[in-house]
Amino acid sequence: MKTTPLFLAVFLMLLLSCTGQKKQEETKISVFAVHINTIAQQENISFTEAAAKLRQIGYAGADVYPYQEDIIPVLDSLGYGHSCAIVHINYLGEEHVDSIDATTPRGFFRAGWGDLEAVAINFVKKHHYPHLMLVPNVLPKEATPEDAENVRKHVAAFADRCVAEGIDLVVESFDNEASLCYGTERLQALLSRSKTLGVAFDIGNFTFAKEDPVEAYETLKDRVRHVHIKDRASLDDMTPVPAGLGCSKIQTVLQKMQDSGYDGWYTIEIFGSKQMLTELETAYRNTHSFLNKE
Repeated sequence: MKTTPLFLAVFLMLLLSCTGQKKQEETKISVFAVHINTIAQQENISFTEAAAKLRQIGYAGADVYPYQEDIIPVLDSLGYGHSCAIVHINYLGEEHVDSIDATTPRGFFRAGWGDLEAVAINFVKKHHYPHLMLVPNVLPKEATPEDAENVRKHVAAFADRCVAEGIDLVVESFDNEASLCYGTERLQALLSRSKTLGVAFDIGNFTFAKEDPVEAYETLKDRVRHVHIKDRASLDDMTPVPAGLGCSKIQTVLQKMQDSGYDGWYTIEIFGSKQMLTELETAYRNTHSFLNKE
């Protein structure tokens, strides 16, 4: 008899429920759904099989882009929580679309930012995500201070629009010097435009910006509502590595977060990994250990 992906998903969920996995699932460690795609490609297996492997490791949630809506039934069947939705929006017009992001499925929307805001809002409401993470376009070299301020105004207005829809909007500390979310100072400038806008605190991206992530957290902790756990190989090598193997003070930052009462999701991120399954297993094991120390 041919095994269908749905049958496999249900079977694996039943298996997990009988193997003591439930206790680990209480730790809210999540993963980028696109990392599951990477595992499927690298291991030559289906998306369902890749997702099941991560659930067996202990991952309990997934960060998803609106264009990935077709994978949500699979994630739901395996018991993944809806940790965060992510949307990239270009607020400067098609002539300013970043050359990298414009060619990817997650890329900046060319037809109009207002339409994509609506798509993201509907996606979050339909699937009950606790947060929507906005990644505004990076500024092109020819951008003016007025361009930067226009983007900030759009982001603040979107935060107000989200509040009216009952949605919590956050922006990520981003690892690109042309971003308005690069480093603490620029994040604060953006946050100053909105009382409701939150932060998705990416630990390794503060290392990338040559900042101490512990100090950055102390500065921004009142606005932190989602967390990305990314580690960096060394201060001289910004290659992402599994959490706990690099220089980004992951354990110290996580302890600070727990001491501050943070009780949200921790999404592990290792974009560019050549051994995604192995490295996500290492990252989960280390992160779970850091979060469960007595």
